Amino acid sequence: MRILSCSLALCIASALTAQDFIHYKFDANCTAEVINLANGPQAFPGNGTLQTNSAISSWDTGVFGGCLAGGANLAPTYYNRVVTGWNPSTQPITGDLTIAWFMRQRAGSNIGTGLNYLFGAATGGHRMFTNGVAGTGLVQREILAGGGNNTVRDFQLPAATTNIQALAAAGWTHVAMVVETATQTATYYVNGVNVFQLANVPGAQINLAGQYMVGAYSTSATGAGSAYDIDEFLISLRAYSAAEILTMSTTPRAGDGDYLSAIPAQCGTGNVTLGSSGGAPFVGNTAYSLDVTATTPSLYVLAIGFDRCLLGGTLPLPFDGSLVDPLLNGCWILADPAVTIGGAAFGGATPNPLPIPATTPFGAALYSQVLTLDATTFAVSMSSGFASSIGF
Repeated sequence: MRILSCSLALCIASALTAQDFIHYKFDANCTAEVINLANGPQAFPGNGTLQTNSAISSWDTGVFGGCLAGGANLAPTYYNRVVTGWNPSTQPITGDLTIAWFMRQRAGSNIGTGLNYLFGAATGGHRMFTNGVAGTGLVQREILAGGGNNTVRDFQLPAATTNIQALAAAGWTHVAMVVETATQTATYYVNGVNVFQLANVPGAQINLAGQYMVGAYSTSATGAGSAYDIDEFLISLRAYSAAEILTMSTTPRAGDGDYLSAIPAQCGTGNVTLGSSGGAPFVGNTAYSLDVTATTPSLYVLAIGFDRCLLGGTLPLPFDGSLVDPLLNGCWILADPAVTIGGAAFGGATPNPLPIPATTPFGAALYSQVLTLDATTFAVSMSSGFASSIGF
């Protein structure tokens, strides 16, 4: 893990203007559920799902924590793709946009000259690829509202400007694409540096049909998968500044979100939820809080730990709480508790302040869950898990 820093002013500014839509860190290799850590009111309300036919691991060591392993062009050909649940035809994106990610050529893969898709929507819609008309550069197809530099709506990073294949073959490479309506520009950044920019671009427009995926753009043979490992994938509904892009190329982005790890059902489903307030869990954010909301007056125990894959380093998560106490039958344990906080919830969100000190390591992660006891009926309820990933 790289421990880096950003200015407090930049961290605060980033958190206050957060409009992230999808943010995947690919950090937990124990489940097919990929947590969407986008923080803020415009976050897509759902997590991704890993689909794979790989005989080898779908996960690998990433830039910060884990990453989604590439699969295509290995022998035999495998795919690892994350289905986001987002369909741009029913929830289009227009105007400002930032898409950013790390990429690295998968060990043992052969890029060759065939089209290689990193992400996109399935039915002839937006997609990112190299090879083909992209050469050794990149093309984002069906992305710009007012014309591009290859076909009508494409935004191409020319191979003559940046040989992305050579960079990714040498190691992790950060790529960001920013469309800003105020300046009418579309810009590619590579490793935090502005390498190519188009002018007179009215904005982004992603509105074609299809299930949006990362690690592929469709389930067809030609769109099966990517030969590139992918990490820290982010879509935001605002134009990140050059300073933020530079920071993102060296420092993990803060975010949080809930998860269920594919459990069949949770006890007292819907009676208690766990969320956050005070902005994203960025380093130095003293206002960050984990909030318990119960539908009836209840006592609660909030558990906070550092692992959602193993309890005590040995017992695989999740498991039914009846293994701990018969009263917890049907209550699924989703996080390894390192500390617990007790309290009472009487309606509305009950905050549990969790200030993030300025000395907190970037990339640290917390996993939380809350258990409630109804003050009248003594019925127990358990929330979904909640992940807090600390960054800038």
